Amino acid sequence: DGGNANNNGGDNNNNAAGLKESTVTFLLRSSMPDASRRIDEFVNRAFKSYQDAVIAKHKKDKSRYMYMSAPTPPSTEDGSATSGVQKYKRYGLSEDKTFESLFFDEKKALMDLLDNFVNKSGKFGIKGFPYKMGLLLHGPPGTGKTSLIKAVAQYTRRHIVNISLAKIKTNQELMNLMFDLKFGLDGEDMPVTLGFDKIVFVMEDIDCASNVVMARDDMIANSSKKSTKSGQTDDDDDDADLVTLSKLAGISSGDVLDLHKLIGPSNNKMGGRSFGPNDKLNLSGLLNVLDGVVDSPGRILIMTTNHPEKLDPALIRPGRVNKKLMMGHINAKQTQLMMQHYFQCELTDAQKTAVIDVFANTAKDFSPAQIEQLCAEYDDVVQMLDELAKLCQIV
Repeated sequence: DGGNANNNGGDNNNNAAGLKESTVTFLLRSSMPDASRRIDEFVNRAFKSYQDAVIAKHKKDKSRYMYMSAPTPPSTEDGSATSGVQKYKRYGLSEDKTFESLFFDEKKALMDLLDNFVNKSGKFGIKGFPYKMGLLLHGPPGTGKTSLIKAVAQYTRRHIVNISLAKIKTNQELMNLMFDLKFGLDGEDMPVTLGFDKIVFVMEDIDCASNVVMARDDMIANSSKKSTKSGQTDDDDDDADLVTLSKLAGISSGDVLDLHKLIGPSNNKMGGRSFGPNDKLNLSGLLNVLDGVVDSPGRILIMTTNHPEKLDPALIRPGRVNKKLMMGHINAKQTQLMMQHYFQCELTDAQKTAVIDVFANTAKDFSPAQIEQLCAEYDDVVQMLDELAKLCQIV
């Protein structure tokens, strides 16, 4: 057997750096009776060797990343995407944000929950108990929701995959993002493959990202007038289900169409409702991804919102959300702990009392981010306490 190689070099005019792209063409020949089989086997072995080398390189990389989906590639005439793997942008995660620099009342309870989850102990060690975790973080801006996400990822040694509901159009697209676990990157011939046990999925500000998460009663009340004018028809079986559901919820028959829009039509079922080629993203599709028939052992999902009262109860019920954390304004005790962390000293009894007095004598609320900024601005505890007292006097 033998082979020749031709090297046809060419400039890549689209590369601003003036890099050259080379194409190497191998001509394989064989005079053996089973030449075709021999050449095919050789090519397959070579390709397998290359794949193994790429996979080994991915495994060798111990860095953690945040993955954000890139725009979906254009579709072909038959509706299929030109590439079978979703493209992502990824950004390196630092090790700076940890639980040591976070101060909230339920920190120990959350860390104990994470320990049990990672070690499959406690309830997570019981056969049949769902091995997945859902967290809902809520509270005003600046209270540490994003910092807590980073800390959870750092503590569990996982990557972060950001899921933006605002960019997702169909239930199938959401299903692909949450279950394919293959991350195509520019400059990489093969996608990075990660397991559920290596990822923290994040849906930030879900109340702002999509209406599908909103409470159905509120959505129906806001759009009932529109439904009477739509002239829209639905499948008979789905209408029957919706009428039953509307009676249970105390919804008038005129609002059934809007309820159908929120829950979604039903075609080919995968543990819930439809995942057809044109099925618009809806609450049913989201709920099916969270805990449908397709399992996701080891998955951590964190959702954040500023308005938990606006979310549909089905989205955040027990079983889908293991723990709800209110990330509120900082209090005196948390301020003391933060000061001791950043100033690397133990506060005196007088300084602790000064912090307590400041919070006791003001109606002003402070976010953890504000107190953290004061700790960064001043090198001396006394100076920071003086500035904190001044801020509390400002109306």
